[in-house]
Amino acid sequence: MVFKISTSIDAMGNCMERYVPTGYYEDLSVVERLEAISGFEGVAGLQVFYPTGPLPSDPDKLVALAANYNLKIGDLYIESAGDRKWKHGAYSTNEKNIRREAIKLFKEGIDFAKAIGAHSALLWPAHDGFDYPFQVDYRRAWANLVETLYEIGTHDPTVKIAVEYKEKDPRQKQFVSNAGKQMMLLNDVGLDNMGFALDVGHSFLAGENPAETLSIIDSHNKLYEVHFDDNYKDADPDMMFGVINFWEILEFYYYLNKTDFDGWCDIYIVAPRDDRVKSLKMAVKMAMKYKDLADKLAKHSKEIDSNLVGYRFADNMELISSILF
Repeated sequence: MVFKISTSIDAMGNCMERYVPTGYYEDLSVVERLEAISGFEGVAGLQVFYPTGPLPSDPDKLVALAANYNLKIGDLYIESAGDRKWKHGAYSTNEKNIRREAIKLFKEGIDFAKAIGAHSALLWPAHDGFDYPFQVDYRRAWANLVETLYEIGTHDPTVKIAVEYKEKDPRQKQFVSNAGKQMMLLNDVGLDNMGFALDVGHSFLAGENPAETLSIIDSHNKLYEVHFDDNYKDADPDMMFGVINFWEILEFYYYLNKTDFDGWCDIYIVAPRDDRVKSLKMAVKMAMKYKDLADKLAKHSKEIDSNLVGYRFADNMELISSILF
């Protein structure tokens, strides 16, 4: 694999929460955020949101701005979560005018992604789901979802489209809630340029083992983006990466090293109460540290893999612990 780390200026935003909607800090300026990101050892890419504000909306100016901070453009996230009009979903809603508006937005975002040289365009069906029994028509919603994604994906087949699953939040139940359902969705859509954004925190939330999920996705050549964050597996607060689930993340890296993945590993964290710059810097450091640890294990992969074939867990833990500690 080619290990490339990116992040966005939103990772240092003044994150609101339910109890303190104004957040705990004053906003940092765009310049302050870009200067901080450019100073993080290991970060090479800038993940961009569309619409792009407060960053430039002109593709050339945006690329030039990133270059001024020694950053390449990473992935582009086409945002359809932060407006009340999407309350019934942007992809699956029965409101035809809302869905047409969303499709228009997504096509514009895909054109913009191509103009700035983004590796892939990210789609997250945030509000596409339900909260109660007898609230939605499941078959119709799924058909709408497939139809919408097909139209988006065929807009420009040269642009990779990464879809991101999540079990819950903002809805209690998301239609695209785990890797299995997303694989089924991609099969229904049937497009070669549409794949996965594998968010490690979302995988934990779905009750998955991220290494297993990664292996299955990669075996289908559908891994387009990797998102790094952490959680306690009961919610997705985008906690600092690598500080909660050590062994599973280490295993994730071990298998990531075996892939031909050449996309971006995006740092997705929120630090509402702590110093945002220090928190993001530490998340980047943790992402690089896990890569170092996985590289050490890779030197012993023949023995580790032999133990896996023989189901010799204790032997592997003895070997791995002796290498790392």
